[in-house]
Formats: sequence, C-alpha cells, structure tokens
Amino acid sequence: MDHILGVELAIEPDVLVLSTGVVPGEDNGRLSQLFKVPLNSDGFFLEAHMKLRPVDFAAEGLYLCGLAHSPKLVGESITQANAAAMRAVTLLARDRLANVAITATVEEELCVGCGMCVKVCDYQARSIDPLRRVADVNEALCQGCGACVAACPNGASQQKGYEKGQLLAMVSAALEAV
Repeated sequence: MDHILGVELAIEPDVLVLSTGVVPGEDNGRLSQLFKVPLNSDGFFLEAHMKLRPVDFAAEGLYLCGLAHSPKLVGESITQANAAAMRAVTLLARDRLANVAITATVEEELCVGCGMCVKVCDYQARSIDPLRRVADVNEALCQGCGACVAACPNGASQQKGYEKGQLLAMVSAALEAV
C-alpha cells in the first residue's frame, strides 16, 4: 500500500538492492565533549549552519564531512570532503590568523591562582601558571563566554570590551531607561 497515493501497488523488480544501516561512531560523544561540538538526536555531528556553513563546526577551524555528518552516498561524501579541505586551505593559506574574538584577560596583581576560572571554563582555555601562580588565558581556545569572569572571587578575570566598569555603566543606563 502506497501511503501517499492511497492505492496498493504491485512491483516486480529485476534486482532489489538494500543498503546497510549507518550508525554514528562510538567515539562521537567523547569527541563532541572534547571539541565542544554538538550532536544531533541520532548521534551525528551538527554543522554550524545547514545552508551557510554546511562543513563547518560551530567551533572555528574545525570542519566535518561524510559519515561524521550523517548517512550519505559516496559522491556526497567526496563533495563534502572537498569543501572541508577548501575551507581548511583558505584558513591555512593566511600568513597570520587574527583572533578578533572577545576573550578573557587576567589582572595578575588581583589573581591569587585559586583555579576557580580553570574549573568553570568549558573550553579548557584557562590554566594556572605554576611559576607565577596566576591564571593564564589561551586566547586561541577562549570563546569569550564569560564564565570565568563570573566565577572569579577577586575580580581578576575580565572580558575584553566588557570590563566591570563598562558593564556597570550599561546596567545603570538600562535601569534609568526603565
């Protein structure tokens, strides 16, 4: 019974070809946590944007293609692999990589090296320098989420472009407008 046409169909094929089921890799969950990239409900990796960035992960500089993305034909996988390679080449062809992201900073004179910022950073962008006993920020990994700023008990962590004085001024202006 064809559920769209609502009629019973009789088909006599010469050959019947069945494809095997495709399941996501067993390590996808671990890789998802490691690289901070989302999975869909079936366990395959999600792209940043279906139409605008189909081979990009949300995390910059990471690309996906083929069966990591979803079950697909070999031709589609090859096309996606070529697209991912071209995205990587355009990134690697630059003389310098600019980090224009809003990232965290540390006021070393306020930092006591307690490690609270390290504990709350989901991107592993924070560490404690063992010699200086203060927090460091790896700007290449920092996504500018501000979790470390909120967690810092001494106010040593700041957000570029959103220092505490600026934030308080914005809150005051918003409250005056209400």
